[in-house]
Amino acid sequence: MRTYISPIGFNTTSVTRALINHGVDSGDDIVLLRPAKETDDDRASEAVADVEQLLQEIEPTLTVNLQRIPHDDFETAVMRCSKTIRTAKGSVVVSLSGGARDILLPLTVATMAHEQKIESTLGYSDLDGQVREWMLPNITATPSDGEYKTLAAVDENGPNVSIPELATQRESVKSTVTRHVNSLEESGFVTSQIEDRTKYVSITLSGRLSLARIAST
Repeated sequence: MRTYISPIGFNTTSVTRALINHGVDSGDDIVLLRPAKETDDDRASEAVADVEQLLQEIEPTLTVNLQRIPHDDFETAVMRCSKTIRTAKGSVVVSLSGGARDILLPLTVATMAHEQKIESTLGYSDLDGQVREWMLPNITATPSDGEYKTLAAVDENGPNVSIPELATQRESVKSTVTRHVNSLEESGFVTSQIEDRTKYVSITLSGRLSLARIAST
């Protein structure tokens, strides 16, 4: 089963299109996030009811739950969203579309903090109506000094720089560079592919942000 987590405003399209596009199955749980205090209770209730009706017409065994997130305390809102992600059952899919910014931003922060628990992060475009999967960066891991130097070498010589090339660039043994690359890939800082028994490495957005963060300290 999956748990879908999505903020919801008065326009339900951003919620329903993202979930339907990704695909819902029997027994999935839909968690809709609304502010703890409403400005228009009737419209909010109508929006939630519309989502519940549409999704259950598609898959009757879906469950739709409403959670209230405090909008006037950012730290509390982030931790409430964090708890929602941590206690979710099955695979977790987060839709960062729609709803009040007071809820969307805390949910985004919590999602990035728990990126290893997230199966997919979806975004609905207000510009073209498309649903896209977003690869959010890992902002929690910090590479060691040696890994940082290898990561910097990948950034300078990539994309698709080989392990032997990195070893030469680093003036280091191949086994050490390979160990660094494996650790960096586990953290999501690089990706790799093997061609003709040679591993080639490319930096990711997470890796670039990590380099930028360390360079600014």
